[in-house]
Amino acid sequence: MKGLLTSKFALNGLFVKLMLSFLSVILILASFNLFSHLYLSNKVYQEMVRQNELGLAQTVEGYENHFRLTQNMILALTQSDTWTANLGILSHIKENRRYDIPAEVKSDLSTLYANPFLHIDNFILYFKQEDYVLEKEGLSSASDMFGKYYYSKEYPPDYWKTQTMNNQFLKVMPAAAFTENTVHSSRSLGQLMPVMMKAIPYEDVYGIIMLDPQRMQDTYGDAANNPFYILDNEGRLLFTTMEGELQNPQLPADGSKHERIGDQYYFYEKGKQTGFTYVRVTQAAVIAAEMRGMQLLLAFLLGAAVLISMISSLFFSIRLNQPLQRLIAALDRNSDSVPDKWSSVKEFAMIGDRLSSILENNRYIQSDLAQKNSLVRQYAYIHKVKNIPLSSYLAELEDAQHAEQPYVSILFKVGFKSQPDEFGQHTLLLWKLIQSLFTSSKTNSVAIQPEQDQLLLLLFDPGPQIGILQALDTLKELLAVEETLYLTIAVSPVYSGEIPFTDAYSNLSMLLKERRLNGETQVIVEPRASSSNAFHVKVTYGEELHNLLQSGNEEAVFAWLDRQLEQLQHKDAAAEDFRTFAIGAVEQISKTVMKLNLTNIESEFHSSPPGEAFAGFHSMQQYREWLQALAQPVLAAVRSQLETRDPVITFVLDYLDHHYGEDINLNIVADKLNLTSGYLSSIFKEKTNINFSEYLNNLRVERAKELLVNVDLRIQDIATQVGYQNVNSFIRMFKRRYGMTPGEYRKRYAGDEPFISSSHG
Repeated sequence: MKGLLTSKFALNGLFVKLMLSFLSVILILASFNLFSHLYLSNKVYQEMVRQNELGLAQTVEGYENHFRLTQNMILALTQSDTWTANLGILSHIKENRRYDIPAEVKSDLSTLYANPFLHIDNFILYFKQEDYVLEKEGLSSASDMFGKYYYSKEYPPDYWKTQTMNNQFLKVMPAAAFTENTVHSSRSLGQLMPVMMKAIPYEDVYGIIMLDPQRMQDTYGDAANNPFYILDNEGRLLFTTMEGELQNPQLPADGSKHERIGDQYYFYEKGKQTGFTYVRVTQAAVIAAEMRGMQLLLAFLLGAAVLISMISSLFFSIRLNQPLQRLIAALDRNSDSVPDKWSSVKEFAMIGDRLSSILENNRYIQSDLAQKNSLVRQYAYIHKVKNIPLSSYLAELEDAQHAEQPYVSILFKVGFKSQPDEFGQHTLLLWKLIQSLFTSSKTNSVAIQPEQDQLLLLLFDPGPQIGILQALDTLKELLAVEETLYLTIAVSPVYSGEIPFTDAYSNLSMLLKERRLNGETQVIVEPRASSSNAFHVKVTYGEELHNLLQSGNEEAVFAWLDRQLEQLQHKDAAAEDFRTFAIGAVEQISKTVMKLNLTNIESEFHSSPPGEAFAGFHSMQQYREWLQALAQPVLAAVRSQLETRDPVITFVLDYLDHHYGEDINLNIVADKLNLTSGYLSSIFKEKTNINFSEYLNNLRVERAKELLVNVDLRIQDIATQVGYQNVNSFIRMFKRRYGMTPGEYRKRYAGDEPFISSSHG
């Protein structure tokens, strides 16, 4: 036990070294935090004082700007000649009886008291000699104005009679409470600050501006609602937000902007414009409380940080030390000699001594993994089937397996009568069922999924094919009761080992196209005598469908489609033949839409590639209903167009349809009709809703699209056939209409040659 403790807590042990390292870091961080606490305490105090001084400076700036703005507005008013003349008339209104002047002067006064930024409650013109006033409500006697409407015990009517301005222009008076007294009620007007002005050049006319100091305080004052005072040059209190006089109305003698008196801080600022002294009072307890709160918070954080750091250090040291101790104990059980020390930490010295045994175990694990290559083998077969180049290692592995062994390949393709919500889950269960039927411990086989809806089985040394077909019949019986899905199964003959898997997969993919149009599981072993090429409809049938569509006869078009579908069914055509016929019908209907310029429905034929809409059809009725639904709006549009067809437009469309490959333009067609090109252009646009040149380009690229499926024709030759002498112009027009170049279209759709085609129809 003593030896164990000595080993665990040795001075050169990992645990002791980790703890000492952690404690050193903790000590450094704690010292830094303590220094930061002492330093920041002073900084916080200075910042609090600075914030109060800055807040007071902003308040003073607002008040000073307001007084300056008020003075400027009044000066602008008094400098008006009209204003001066009107005041002269009003000074002797009893003599001249000009009672129209008060309304004009009231209008001038409204520019001041109606300004919301000046915070003026009223502007009173006091005609001292005449003993009456003019304000926003009109004319009244001085005794009524200051005794009833603006009454204050500090400013009774006699007070205003004794006031003089001497050489002053404006005189700000202390704020006082004003009330409006009537016979039956008394209404408080709040605190108002009178500002008296001289109405130059009249000595007996004064202006009395009633400022609202509370609104000014709300606008410019302190949001914290600290006590605030305004003192004039003589130290008189003009306004305060608190009741009572200011205890120390003088600025500090040392020029400081703040001082502490008792339990309060006083902050001072002198206005540069007015000379007023502005004072804000902040309770010392508020700043002290913030300081104490900050100090307590920092002390708590420091203590918590040290405690958490020590606990974390102990925890992580133990967590790091214990696994190493267990590892050392495990290594000691397999060691026969004392390890040599190669590090000052003895645990790492022991780990270094045991690395050789760990490497030996690693070599054993690698040799064991090398034998388990079934998953790698699966990847090798997938690459082989899909003709993807293998890396050298995978190629060697695949070639080493089943060399020269005969095999049979079976390709399963699943189809759904109604698309399930979880496609992947359905197919996964189906593939598991198939593999359980064809693979066992005695069967040498490989299962590959080339596509999401396909499964390829490679059966090596399969024996007679009859056994495979019997197993497939069993699978058909199991799926006969399934109403939502069906399988197409292509079975190859027994191939020799020399036949590449790629060729086998390609042959089976071709066999899948032999499927007949029904919703049952089908097993296809070899191509049938009747191939799809035997069922191609003649070229003239394309003309026939086009003519039927042009007639607008819905019954005739539907009957024609039914005849073609029934003919395919009668000849036992493959599902691929029905698909090819439907693609051709779609393209022929699309050409008719373009020829007849049915622009309102043309976009429906370019929304998706041909064949996608009916890729999962499994009955002739589905094709019938889908084609009829496609043709119905076209026939309706044709019938509507026939009712308003213009003979000139009919000639132009027919002429372009037969001469689009020639060098034609609007002037040539207009000459044939003995019309001017401008008139023909306007009437063509009016009747077809498309420009002549745009219609011609659409017709040409539509014809070019039909020719592109013939890979023997060069794109340059196709451009010439449809009327483009410059192949770049042709490529540009084709891409503008179909969103891809002619070469890209050929690569994508050359294999889907339409079942119904027309050379010029």
